[in-house]
Amino acid sequence: MGQKNNMEHKTTDINDLVEYLASTAMRPLLDDEVWRAYGYKKRPKSGNILHKLFPDKFELEDFITKEVLTMGLIDVLNGVKKSKISSDEKLLIALGVLDQFISTTKHMFDPNSFVDNLLTAYDSYTKSDKAKIHEPVIVKSKDVLNKKNFAKFMVGTISLLGTSSHEGDYFLKSSVLKDTIDNTSIENKLKLSMPEEMYRKYGDMLSKKVLNI
Repeated sequence: MGQKNNMEHKTTDINDLVEYLASTAMRPLLDDEVWRAYGYKKRPKSGNILHKLFPDKFELEDFITKEVLTMGLIDVLNGVKKSKISSDEKLLIALGVLDQFISTTKHMFDPNSFVDNLLTAYDSYTKSDKAKIHEPVIVKSKDVLNKKNFAKFMVGTISLLGTSSHEGDYFLKSSVLKDTIDNTSIENKLKLSMPEEMYRKYGDMLSKKVLNI
């Protein structure tokens, strides 16, 4: 996969940085190699209306989509968390990236459901053996997917993540993302599309449960 390559990027606008980090977090989902690991020929592109009409048919695809997005986002949030910037800047960047995710995926997932899944996944990640970060993801899938889809998801996830070469990351090198953030001069005001109530709610969650600030 190409996600682990050097991702050097510099900007002076916090909104440009947030957009870059959010798009980077979404890259694994667009990678055909990821989908092939789960038995697909390439990334599926079926319309959202079909998923709502036939949820059982798209059970595996929807689960993969949500989990791969979540894992990519965790890698990026870890890059933010490891950076040397101030706590306030970390929180702003994390909120900005989450805001981009919610705006992009709200037609697929309820925002609160997606954030709850993120926080649960992050808690499992922090408690897991970093050489076996795939295990909590697989355990969770067993309670969600039918037996056939669970088997496919388990095999695919082990194929993608079941090696020691990931160094505690899922798909993206958080250390490279950290360096990108540290080497960026952050200026201007962050623009958010989420309402203030959501901004405060998610900001508090990210601060306490992810960034530890």
